[in-house]
Amino acid sequence: MESAKTGDARGDGTNVIGNAPLTAGLPFGNRMVLQRQKEIQLWGSGQPGRSITARFGSEVVGRAMVSADGSWSTILPPQEAARGLRLVVSDEYEQIEFNDVAIGEVWIAGGQSNMEYFLAFDAERRAVLDGPMNPDIRFFDCPRTSYEGQLAEKDFSRFGLWRSCTREDLPYFSAVAYYFAAELQSSLGVPVGVVGCNWGGTAASAWMSEEMLAGAEGGVWLEEYRAGIAGLDVERYAADFRAEPLNHMTDPLKKSVLSLLLSPGFPRLAQKALLAVVGRQMKNMVVGPMHPWRPTGLYDTMLRCIAPYTARGVIWYQGESDAPHADIYARVFGAMIHGWRALWGDDLPFLFVQLAPFGEWMGSTGEAFPELRRQQQLVADTIPGAWMASSSDAGMKWDIHPKHKRPIGRRLALLARRHLYGQKVLADPPEFLSAERTADGIEIRLRVAGDLSLGRGRVPVEVRSPSGDVIAPTGIRVDGDRLLLAGSFPSGSTVRFAWSAYYRVNVVDAAGNPATPFLIRV
Repeated sequence: MESAKTGDARGDGTNVIGNAPLTAGLPFGNRMVLQRQKEIQLWGSGQPGRSITARFGSEVVGRAMVSADGSWSTILPPQEAARGLRLVVSDEYEQIEFNDVAIGEVWIAGGQSNMEYFLAFDAERRAVLDGPMNPDIRFFDCPRTSYEGQLAEKDFSRFGLWRSCTREDLPYFSAVAYYFAAELQSSLGVPVGVVGCNWGGTAASAWMSEEMLAGAEGGVWLEEYRAGIAGLDVERYAADFRAEPLNHMTDPLKKSVLSLLLSPGFPRLAQKALLAVVGRQMKNMVVGPMHPWRPTGLYDTMLRCIAPYTARGVIWYQGESDAPHADIYARVFGAMIHGWRALWGDDLPFLFVQLAPFGEWMGSTGEAFPELRRQQQLVADTIPGAWMASSSDAGMKWDIHPKHKRPIGRRLALLARRHLYGQKVLADPPEFLSAERTADGIEIRLRVAGDLSLGRGRVPVEVRSPSGDVIAPTGIRVDGDRLLLAGSFPSGSTVRFAWSAYYRVNVVDAAGNPATPFLIRV
């Protein structure tokens, strides 16, 4: 053995021996969490023809040979929960050491800005930062790179490393992912690691291969993209894109327009003033071959960099940017789930968030959100291993980013605890089951474990006659699993529950999970 190196924060130190240094894949580093009780995928690159050995302490747990293209991979046997381990990867000349490795539960956190949303901006951040630090919660954030080679062009050292719960590191955590991990760690008592792979403003199409997207009848995204770049001067575009600092997400917490928009308390009038400035900049923005919002782009530049890091499942919060084609979201998102499972070679469970109530923000509206929420419900109803959390009480009328992420993270964790870890907890939100007209009005049954209750405020329900006239119920109450609307309603009346851009649901189960939207005819 000629040299040794300790895996730096990113686990990709570069001592050069011969033509190719020994490296491990992007997600592997000091303080990482590896998935317990499943075979662990381990990969990297090195000098072709060399023999690779992986060891926990003195125990050899994996072997591989570097192939002609310089890649290697091996599978480590399932491990039980542990802390403070040392993993060594070596060939005949070099070794990489990863220290403070934990074995526990690993989850991938995907989506757009509401998943990306850093704990630094969360409304409850002070309570977290001033509270106890839990070393069993760790977080890895994939560098936000949108074109090949970008990682080497800029300083992305704030990404691509495993962070633990310290007051310095916590602001960089995804807020949803932190609250999810905290709930999970408390209930399971083992280390929990989250691998973040998300980017604000992205449609689901950005996280899929072209084959996945076209096969899901999502070709409209590709057609619009190709039409938008027709005649584009690619060289000029590339130079302009590289020269714009906003296109390089190297420091997510620096004071910027983004941090202003995400911070709690940014008023609507200030948004309007800022929109005028941002609007002028956006006019000249081309979603071209280096832009993160282009279809299929981040599948290659981000997702494939972390796959197939062994995980228990995926938490997902996304859909806002699919508003232009809301009617196909179930097919596109469903195909994306299947595509990720194929990439991992594992039927990963998907726990996702139904879009929160929202009215208007920075020139965008929630007009398409009722259809998007219906499409999300279709995914939960038809894709095996996919479960949906409700955010029907968490939205903001003038902001697309709910500032209180704790309830969202907790509800995702409840879904995991019930469906993946077998714990007897209330997890699934109350959902529409059936409805009928009665002598007293309309009786709606919800699928719920236990009894419903009504919180304060108006129940977001509207009844319309077949001719379209609004008929106000004379009373609304709950009884067990039933929502009862009192009044005289003609046959063929339509009931809309939370069927609008913005609303606030106060029909909840015993765990506080709010009911999900529905539209029915009775």
